[in-house]
Amino acid sequence: MAKTNNLTVVSGQAPAIVDPLTGSTNPNTAQILNVTGQGKVTVPTTLTEVQLGIQVDGKTATEVQEKTAQRSTAVVDVLQKLGAQELQTTSIQLNPVYSYKDNTQTLTGFTGLNTLQFELPTARAGAAIDTAIQAGANLIQNISFTASDKASQQARLQVLSEAVKDAQAQAQTVFSTLKLTPGNIIDININSADNPSPSPLVFNATDNALAKIATTPIIGSPQTIEGSVSLDISYSPNSAATLASATDNLTGASKQAVAIVDPLTGSTNSNNAQILKVTGQGKVTVPTTLTEVQLGIQVDGKTATEVQEKTAQRSTAVVDVLQKLGAQELQTTSIQLNPVYNDSQILTGFTELNTLQFELPTARAGAAIDTAIQAGANLIQNISFTASDKALQQARLQVLSEAVKDAQAQAQTVFSTLKLTPGKIIDIDINSANNPSPSPLVFNVADKAFATGTRTPLIGGTQTIEGSVSLDIAYSANSAGTFDLALNGLQRSA
Repeated sequence: MAKTNNLTVVSGQAPAIVDPLTGSTNPNTAQILNVTGQGKVTVPTTLTEVQLGIQVDGKTATEVQEKTAQRSTAVVDVLQKLGAQELQTTSIQLNPVYSYKDNTQTLTGFTGLNTLQFELPTARAGAAIDTAIQAGANLIQNISFTASDKASQQARLQVLSEAVKDAQAQAQTVFSTLKLTPGNIIDININSADNPSPSPLVFNATDNALAKIATTPIIGSPQTIEGSVSLDISYSPNSAATLASATDNLTGASKQAVAIVDPLTGSTNSNNAQILKVTGQGKVTVPTTLTEVQLGIQVDGKTATEVQEKTAQRSTAVVDVLQKLGAQELQTTSIQLNPVYNDSQILTGFTELNTLQFELPTARAGAAIDTAIQAGANLIQNISFTASDKALQQARLQVLSEAVKDAQAQAQTVFSTLKLTPGKIIDIDINSANNPSPSPLVFNVADKAFATGTRTPLIGGTQTIEGSVSLDIAYSANSAGTFDLALNGLQRSA
């Protein structure tokens, strides 16, 4: 038998609890707390999967098909020489193009699109993308990253361990607030996590070799694996407490229904206990300390190669300055390269958009945004704030304590008004609070230091975490009162 944080793991059978009214034992009924813990682990990725497109426009289907085939062959050839794995064609499209004038549809030409997919170690993926575009590819359709099967499996096991620890921490908070003594873990349910979807592109800002040339600098971002474990934990009143005094007169008891004496008949029925069901709410606000920023680098040009080179150069410059400023979690959430057409569906050029995301302490984020824009970023797409993982975890436990106190206050009010005597807590359910979404940007226009300076003024807001705990509490009529008094004069017919 092993102990972890005062929670004792036993065999799958429920412990035998002595009924305080009858002296009998029933192994199938126990005082139970139900709790679910969450786990999250990030695992580094090592492989990059890329989807590139070769799009050609022309007057005839034959012309378009021939040009598309030639350029696709050239792209495939260079990718094979670079050692691309899992190289395959995912689609081939050939479609007519029409113009519309005076409600008349006129065929103006054809467009062909071949889509290739391949996989490479992440360290070599950036150069492969640039080489493929130089060979004829002119669309970047998708870039994603994945970890090895071995790393993913190890992370899934670590997630379960973290989830168990989280469940233990929640249980200890509730038991401590209610002055209950934790007993045996009598049931465990593992909710395994599936492997995550491939994660987005990340720039490797520390690679000086990449920074010196117009090669798209990329490195795989980590994948996040999540899972949960549910525990049923038995409990009993604290040895120093009594049935009437523990935790504001609310104590723990066996989960079996408490035998209550019917004041009219004198009979007892353990299957029909008098129970108050109450749910307490908890809410805690946490100050944010980190800022997450999404910036865009958009470039337009006549050819796909021209646009790709300029975007790579400016992206490298932006990443370089952000790295020097200590930006964390630096990555791009998307890379898009698309053709641009006029109203007559004539190709006029190409546009590329790289979206960078990074994280910094809020006090330094404004200056980082301004510096990144000076280096070449030209879109601010999103700014949000978040608290640290440690602060959020502490707040989640505080929420549970507040929820228990709220449930106790509600129960005491009802019992006092009805002149009833609270008895045993016969069931506890923890409704865990998830971490909140990052909070939106708030500008502090009253801050003169920001108002007179040249940097973007950023002030983090707060995040709110909410949760609830449900209690089932047995009760009986107050010995000094009567059934009629308890219901404020409402009569009960025999």
